[in-house]
Amino acid sequence: MKYLLLIIFACLLWNCTGKKPSSNVSDEQTVFQIDKVDEQTGLQRMQSSQFSDVIEAGGKKYQLYIERSATDSLPHVKSEMGLFADNRVVLNIKRNDQSNLYNKIFTKRDFASLLTESYLEKSVLEGLVFDHEKTESANGNIVLAASVSFPMTDLYVPFTIIITPSGKMSIERDEEAVDVPLSEQPEDTVSVD
Repeated sequence: MKYLLLIIFACLLWNCTGKKPSSNVSDEQTVFQIDKVDEQTGLQRMQSSQFSDVIEAGGKKYQLYIERSATDSLPHVKSEMGLFADNRVVLNIKRNDQSNLYNKIFTKRDFASLLTESYLEKSVLEGLVFDHEKTESANGNIVLAASVSFPMTDLYVPFTIIITPSGKMSIERDEEAVDVPLSEQPEDTVSVD
């Protein structure tokens, strides 16, 4: 079943973006998988995932750690597909000397200024991954990809998260890959730090 979902997701990603999915992204980071369903409430939770690796940006090496987990501390999302727990994603990037470059817990609210409120009410933070290809040409910046999606569908809004060598972060909506209509949206970039 896991491989069938991976193949379906890869085909959908290929069709929606016109680009081949990066081979540097693990299965656990890309496929929306339901890990648990509460028998009494029907609440569905995505599978938890962890990713840790040494990455390179601008000739410098960093230790990257990403952990996604479903949480009950955020409002649940109800849709035609059921009831879903939303996710939080922990991002930690350490320099070579083990000092913190960047550390944050992301929720879908971190993308709120780039989405409509009605979209936020029906979506979950699906995940966050390291974007190897964009980082290679990002002048020393670390580039990550994130998506806020309608649960159990292929409808999502992709984002680019940029971390500078000084630890500043900004978020951009990835307009090239958006396949969900987003009318009346604000600016495409938000500087957070």
